Amino acid sequence: MKSVLVLLSGGMDSATLLWLSKKEFDKIYAISFDYGQRHRVEIKYAKDLAKMAQVEEHFIVEVPHYSVLKGSALLDQEASIPKGEYPQEEPPITTVPMRNLTFISIAASFADTLEIDHIGIGVHALDSPYPDCRPEFITSAEAAVNASSIFVAKTKKRIHIYAPFLGMSKRDIALIGRDLGVPFEKTYSCYVGTEPPCGECAACLQRKQALSFL
Repeated sequence: MKSVLVLLSGGMDSATLLWLSKKEFDKIYAISFDYGQRHRVEIKYAKDLAKMAQVEEHFIVEVPHYSVLKGSALLDQEASIPKGEYPQEEPPITTVPMRNLTFISIAASFADTLEIDHIGIGVHALDSPYPDCRPEFITSAEAAVNASSIFVAKTKKRIHIYAPFLGMSKRDIALIGRDLGVPFEKTYSCYVGTEPPCGECAACLQRKQALSFL
């Protein structure tokens, strides 16, 4: 029996991953993180999506150490969220240091305890500017998880990082979501954290472009 623990932010990528997981896995769990992000409203959307998907259990985990880090516009209230598209030459100011590594590590502790053999993450490298959305990161994270797992040591099985969108664009993910019946209207992607979304940050613009043809 295949099982998966999906990292669920409340955005369109993780929602599409959750709906895809319903087709690919027998048991589905979800995990979301409260790390002091200014767009914390996304957790509300994640809770609703988890209920709609009827997951086995939805874990909400606090990650308090990010509250003492400065520099990321998603964490530091004194930094402003840029308007417009992502920069081309360097990671944007909305980068959260080691976020996906932290989230996968925490998710792995749940997977290890519950003997869940897949951890799902909706990263995509094709049009994402973040370093921890690249294939080399996913490969390295999976190796680290398996090297430190009690479950793997006992059973000689593996914990896989399920990242089916790695080589895709946001538009590709939107197409998959449309075919799966993902309720995109129930997802949230704005960095500013307002309701309604600001419509001007990079996350809002990329979402609008991806969904404009649906």
